[in-house]
Order: sequence, then structure tokens, then C-alpha cells
Amino acid sequence: MGSNEKNNKKCVYLDYNGTTPIYPPVVESMLPYLTEHFGNPSSSHHFGQEPKRAVNQARQSVLRLIQQTSSDGGTDKSSIVFTGCGTEANNLAIRLSLLSSQHKADDNGLIHVVSTNIEHPAITQCLDSYSAQGGLSPRISVTYVPVNDEGIVFADDVINAIRPNTALVTIMTANNEVGSIQPVFEIAKLCREKQILFHTDAAQAVGKIDLRGLANPTTGADMVTVVGHKFGAPKGIAALYIRPTCLNENGRKNPEDGGSVLLMGGGQEGGRRGGTENVPYIVGMGRAAEMLLEKRQSPLHQNDNVDGWEYNSLHMEAMRKRLLLNLILGLENGSLDFVRTNGPSDPKQRLPNTLSVGLKGIRSGALLAKIGNIVACSAGSACHSSSSQTMSYSSILKAMNVPPEYAIGTLRLSVGPDTTEEEVDFAGDVIVEEAKKQLGL
Repeated sequence: MGSNEKNNKKCVYLDYNGTTPIYPPVVESMLPYLTEHFGNPSSSHHFGQEPKRAVNQARQSVLRLIQQTSSDGGTDKSSIVFTGCGTEANNLAIRLSLLSSQHKADDNGLIHVVSTNIEHPAITQCLDSYSAQGGLSPRISVTYVPVNDEGIVFADDVINAIRPNTALVTIMTANNEVGSIQPVFEIAKLCREKQILFHTDAAQAVGKIDLRGLANPTTGADMVTVVGHKFGAPKGIAALYIRPTCLNENGRKNPEDGGSVLLMGGGQEGGRRGGTENVPYIVGMGRAAEMLLEKRQSPLHQNDNVDGWEYNSLHMEAMRKRLLLNLILGLENGSLDFVRTNGPSDPKQRLPNTLSVGLKGIRSGALLAKIGNIVACSAGSACHSSSSQTMSYSSILKAMNVPPEYAIGTLRLSVGPDTTEEEVDFAGDVIVEEAKKQLGL
């Protein structure tokens, strides 16, 4: 394919793990709250009534993604706290856990936290800020449990890391780079038995796998982070599920009794987060959540109906497989040496849309610089130097023991519900052509 032909084509988007477009029904749902229903949901007068109703409906819609609910919405919607982003939700979960568990501090005044070595910086940097060098209190120590070579942590290893002063276990539901799904349902149940708070960042998992039951009141997680822009809602809106009473159990004392612990102000979100609610974005997140549970005709069996998330999942898995096959056929040339997938080999243990692929002999940074206006994707590595001795790559790939010759050439290709076969085929051709140039083929 010539360069002129490629330049005339629209750029193909394969970075759905970075963010998703706002889906048209979501935009449509938001518009009335940017115009007619502009009122403050905290206002008691007429103009506050419809925004307040819409915000509460959105709470219920988001809650249904992670908790089996009755048809009449009988669950506690107050367990959903809307935030400005996933980072804020993660920070809030950690702070609430630590402040409520100060009785767990050991003789050195340290509270213990368990996590993994592949977490998002919104978790790791927040935890670092409570370390001895970080300056925030209460002070903590952290055990980062290693994952295996497929990017999965074993539940037993997590539980074995718990100490008498452990207050919190925080583990992502699915990794944003390689798509590995963690055994969070099992870990949540075991933590509940151990009377330890469990939080999971489900940002990458929502809309791709079934999470209903993750917030089961009896056996599920105590806190769950959900991020709107990862499943068709706008950027700038997220939510934290907080299981009712979890901060008052087993010797814990709810720090929110005196008000918000992160954003102090007007007492919005049931006193948990100051600041007027972003009604249009909240409504959009609620509508995106509803779309994931709306029935659609199965792409595999015409007589079967499936939930929206499952319909999307089946489609994305097919697009991922097609893209990987294109890369293998284009680069292997009878050899099995050039292309290596990173992450779980079992499709049930990884996100259906995520392809982390290492191309031997390739520098992903250089490749992306060439194709970035034609194919939008990201690197699993960052090459900072032309010298192989100083070349660096993703800490996630290092934690998984990915061979350096593949790690430095890793691309993260993440498809979405609207990705087409034509786009996948075009993107595969572009990547193969540029990779061959680097390889001198």
C-alpha cells in the first residue's frame, strides 16, 4: 500500500483502552441537562428536581453493572459516589480505608497494604504518598505481590501477604496494558472472611466482561472504581462504590462521620464529596451503563439475545483475533520468531479487546512515530535512547518477565465495539509494512 493511499484514509483508532468515543445515545441523553434541565440537584425548588432525579437514576444504572439488583431498584443507591475521574475514586478508596483503620497500626505506627506489581499509577503513587518518604498520614508499608508471566496474581499469594496490621488489599480487576483479568471475585470473598477491606479498580473491565456480583453485599468487594470514559461516557466522570457499613465494621471507625475526607465543601454526594454534581456527565455515564445491559441480538445465534456488554465482547474478540492473525501472516514468513503475544493465553483470563503484541527487532516508539497519523495505538514500551544498553520499557512487561527483545517492540492494540474488519485489516497492513522497513525485509 503506497504512502499516498494511506494518507488519504481516515486514521484508524485502536486505543480503546486509552479512552472510548462518546457514544451517540450518551450524547443525546446529556443534552437536556445542558439546556432545559440546568438546575442544581441540591436545590429544593422546581429546577433542582429533575436533575436530582436524573442523578439518582444514574446511580442505580452504574450500580447494576457490578451488583445484581431487583427490578424495583431495591439496593442502596447511596453506595455510589460520583467523582471527577478514576484517579480521584482510587485515591478516595485508599484514604477512606486507611483513616478508618488506624487501630490496625503496628508498634512502628504503620498500617499495612497489599497490592500487586502491575497496578495503575493512580494506585501506586497514592500508596507512595503514605509511605515514610511520602509525607501523608497515616503512614503505611506496602507488599506488592508479583504476578506470573501471564500478568495474573494468585489469590493465595495475596492472602498469604496479609499481616496482623493489614488494613487494605487493592488490586485492579483487569490490567490496562496486557488485559490480564485478576481473580478479584475470589480475593474479595477471602478478604471478607479475613475481615480486611478490599478495593478493586475496575476501570478497564467495565463493558468488556461481566462484573455483576463484584459488589455482592455478602461476598463482594468493599469498594469498586468505575470510570465513564472507558465505556462510552465522557471524560471527567467516574464513580466509587462503597459497600454500606464497611467502614464501621471490625473495629473500623468511619472517617466520613465528620464530612468528606478528600474534597471538603457543600456536603454533596451524601456528604462524601464536596462540589456541585456534574449532572450532564453523570447522566451520560448512567446512559452508557444502561447500554451495556440492554438486550441485543447475538452475533452468533440469531434466535438468542445477549446483554450489550456481551455483544460487544464477542465482536471485540473477533476483531482482536483477526488483527493478530494479520500480524502473524504478515511478519512470520514461515517462522514463529517475530510475533509474541503478552498476557494470558486463555481468552477467559484476558480482556476480549486487548492485544499486547511484541514484535522482535522492532522499536515500538520509532514505529508509532511513523504510523501515528494513520493508526492510533500505543506502545507497551517507551524507547528513550538509540542505545540498546539504555533502552527502557514498560514496568508491566518487566514484571511479567517478557524478553527484552520483544518488550521494546511491544504495541498495545485495543479494539472497540465499533471497530470494523476493514479497519483491522488496514491497520494490520500498515503495522506490517512499517515493521518490515525496520527489519530490512
